[in-house]
Amino acid sequence: MGGAEDRSRTAWSGIGTDPDGDLVHVFHTSEVRWFAVGPLPLAVQDWFTSGGTVGRVEDRHDTYQLHGLNEIGAKRRDRGTLEVKVRRTLGDTVVLGHGLEGRLEEWSKWDPGEGVGIWQSPDAPWIDVRKVVFTRSFMPTDQEIILPANHRVRLFAGCDIEVAAVTVDGIETWTLALEAFGPDTGRLRALMSAWGTLLARSPLSIDFGSSFDRACGYPEWLDFVISQGFETKS
Repeated sequence: MGGAEDRSRTAWSGIGTDPDGDLVHVFHTSEVRWFAVGPLPLAVQDWFTSGGTVGRVEDRHDTYQLHGLNEIGAKRRDRGTLEVKVRRTLGDTVVLGHGLEGRLEEWSKWDPGEGVGIWQSPDAPWIDVRKVVFTRSFMPTDQEIILPANHRVRLFAGCDIEVAAVTVDGIETWTLALEAFGPDTGRLRALMSAWGTLLARSPLSIDFGSSFDRACGYPEWLDFVISQGFETKS
């Protein structure tokens, strides 16, 4: 336990700095995410994309390092750029209706560069994660935007909502998530507004109450899937 606590403490001390101690660009998000074991239900995909007519789709392979810490996520996006997330706080429960509720997670994200060794522990394994991600982006003005939102712009708040098929080491899982970005004071409002706008444009007839195994971020979910040893899907 002491090793995990030491790594978490070291991670916090290095936020926002490069190997020479200079500041790097860090941006913050407020997120709530749910995961389930099994393939992404076609009914969910059709609802979210209105039968494939709205939203953006991205098919990629990420690799995650299994630190064993729910508060730290280190991945190579599309097997390339190293990206790091650290969960700053675990907040109050967000209730969205339709059986959806989960605690709001506040994350910090940045690209630390290859020289920051604390994010790539030599004794921690990497795991391949394939994602097919469907994303819709909203501004807190009841407006949906078509182009990908720029999370690094801090002048305004917005929210991405995604549904994704996530294959972990051959095991099929899927996720629903809301990720709000922008100024601290506007993110929760942006998240709730985005959900309301989505439901107004794509009415939901699905009750998610029993659909998900847990509400959590990627680090916790990957650890859960691997530790449970679910049967690999064909």
